[in-house]
Amino acid sequence: MSYRRHRADKKRRRGVVAVQVLVLLVVLLGCAALSVDVGLMYNAKADLQRAADAAALAAAEALADYGDLDPIELARSRAQEIVEENPVLSKSITLESSDVVVGRAVYDANSNTYTFQPGNFLPDAVRITVRMESGSVNGALPLYFASVFGKHSTGLTASATAMMVPRDIAVVADLSGSHTDDSELPNPDNNLFEVWDALSVLAGRHGVDGVSPPPVRDPFSAPVMPGTGPVGPGGGGADPGVDDVGGQVGPTWGWLYYWGNEINDSYDPATDPGLAYLPKGSSWNGNANLKNWLAAQGYSSSEINALVSSSYDSSKDSWGQYGWTVRTAVALGLARWDSGKSGGLWNSIPADQRKYGDGNNQPESSELTWLVDYPFESGSWNDWIYNYVRSNSTAMYQADSAYRYRFGLKTFMNYLLERQPAHDQTSDLADTPTQPMQAVKDSVQHMTELLTTLGTNDQVSLEIYGTTARHEVDLTTDVEQVSNRLNEMQAGHYDSYTNMGGGIERAIEELNSARARSNARKVILLLTDGNANINQWGNYSTSGGEAYAKYAAQQAVAQGIRIYAVSVGLGADVDTMAEIAGYSGTEPFHASGSISEYSAQLDQIFQELGGARPVALIE
Repeated sequence: MSYRRHRADKKRRRGVVAVQVLVLLVVLLGCAALSVDVGLMYNAKADLQRAADAAALAAAEALADYGDLDPIELARSRAQEIVEENPVLSKSITLESSDVVVGRAVYDANSNTYTFQPGNFLPDAVRITVRMESGSVNGALPLYFASVFGKHSTGLTASATAMMVPRDIAVVADLSGSHTDDSELPNPDNNLFEVWDALSVLAGRHGVDGVSPPPVRDPFSAPVMPGTGPVGPGGGGADPGVDDVGGQVGPTWGWLYYWGNEINDSYDPATDPGLAYLPKGSSWNGNANLKNWLAAQGYSSSEINALVSSSYDSSKDSWGQYGWTVRTAVALGLARWDSGKSGGLWNSIPADQRKYGDGNNQPESSELTWLVDYPFESGSWNDWIYNYVRSNSTAMYQADSAYRYRFGLKTFMNYLLERQPAHDQTSDLADTPTQPMQAVKDSVQHMTELLTTLGTNDQVSLEIYGTTARHEVDLTTDVEQVSNRLNEMQAGHYDSYTNMGGGIERAIEELNSARARSNARKVILLLTDGNANINQWGNYSTSGGEAYAKYAAQQAVAQGIRIYAVSVGLGADVDTMAEIAGYSGTEPFHASGSISEYSAQLDQIFQELGGARPVALIE
């Protein structure tokens, strides 16, 4: 009897266990089903967020493109493309137009964060929402095992907000003397005429008012030398130095009023009527135009014979001037010779306005009355005559030896650019289009205009370098201060060599100053037309200068500063600039070709850099 009860109990226990196993199996299967659907939702959510993040970054970047397309529409289109390229669980997703919202990123100084404010006026941020919901174009996410419990799908969304990050930009501009090179005579594509044209006529001393030609035989302002071109300023408009209504273009000095032939591939200085050939150690007796002009001023035959003679060309007077320099100044109408000779021109000059020469045949500087003051801060007529036009070691002579001993507006303008380019030497050059300096000025100005138009909240500073490197403009959101200051400056402004390393170090200092912002990306725009040649101790050295520039660039990059390297012209060290750009992982930029070609390229480069703002997710 007890045996039968034991067997029945075992059967009952086995039945209970079977029921329990069945219940647990259902629970386990439910959990497994739930985990599959949860995993599905998790993966779908991750894919949606990845698509939203990528689309927001791409759309924010597109907002900086102010080309032919509406930047808002471009951002929307780009976001839709990116979402389609990022499938969710291998399914292509569509981004609805209404789920791309543009606006402004507003900085909260207290929390050092940004908040998003929707709006279409100069947007710099975009919010993207990617949906898989019932009623959306993508529909809800279908579930597998949850349908057993009546849950057939679920709605998922992901959003991301990206903004164009404000930048602290240090413009590091090369202001070495070589930034006038493309305007000078060695370059056949030079714009020397435009440089002269841009100088104020008030810098000239041709006539009483700086415009009108002086009357013939006025001893205080030499008349035009006959037979050397048009009769004077306004002479029929044939002179390139005279506009079509007979008005003067650039300033003139003495008889240096006529520009002469246009410089082109067939130009020959030896046949240019705008250049007077007055060689040292040679008689000018065969120059009938010169002799007639001297006679027209009232010089006697004895004085003219002395002035065209080379007898005293190598003789120094008591002031250390050679006879050739003195007679050349007279022949150019820059000075009058009060010789003291009987019957000479000096006899017709009021006693209180003349010098008293010794009456011999040697023209001396003590006997000169200068009719034309040298017009600029540094240099002199004697320096131009003897140390420049006579020299065989100038870049002008190296370009064409026929320029030697040829005097005119071309060689005087070239003297200013090659020998007197600095601000304390010829400050008027800041207002002229010397190249490539003018191309750099124009490009920086267009970039700052773009930043102002876009309302970027960028700050910009100006650092410059020649032999020394200097901080010129503090970081400021009033970015036009940078272009305005640069427009006031000139090639070789302070000094002439190329201290690129020092320029980069000034930029590092400013980007780490109290004016720099912790939330802004730090950027250096580095410009040059030449080769770094000043080392870290301030000494001239091509190898040392290059090493210093690279070292300074590496220090900048180590501090999180991105460098964009921009070079212009054939003389630029593009290899070094490419290496410097490579430290930041950026592409180097180079503008080349003719003045017009590289000016256009440089402008495009700076427009691109002005709009190429970094982007970051803020939500």
